[in-house]
Amino acid sequence: MNTVPTRIGTVEILRARTYPLDAEAHNDTRSTVIVNPGTFDLFSDGLTTFWMMRGHLNAGGIHRLGDGMFSMYAGDLPSGIEVTFPSKRFGPDEWAELLAEPNFTEGHPDQRVRVTLNAEATS
Repeated sequence: MNTVPTRIGTVEILRARTYPLDAEAHNDTRSTVIVNPGTFDLFSDGLTTFWMMRGHLNAGGIHRLGDGMFSMYAGDLPSGIEVTFPSKRFGPDEWAELLAEPNFTEGHPDQRVRVTLNAEATS
């Protein structure tokens, strides 16, 4: 099994979306990133599938002020800080389920993401 990530295609984000900077963090104050429409490389290491994105840290949402105090902003607001980060890593079953969701289904009115696999990756 190949454990070095190999580029297997692309993921096209069709509408601006907000993603967690660290997909493994699940707390309410985790940093998020605003990703504008664009095409990003899709990778597999033989066990998981993920894509790399670029976006701007979200300056909106909940922010820690210190001493246990937080401030809240309505909506998302891109900061001037650009970051490159991975999506969540999906195992084989999770990846199949993800591709079947309306967000990923070609032609569905809720489609927000398009996946294109290299010819070698589909064989």
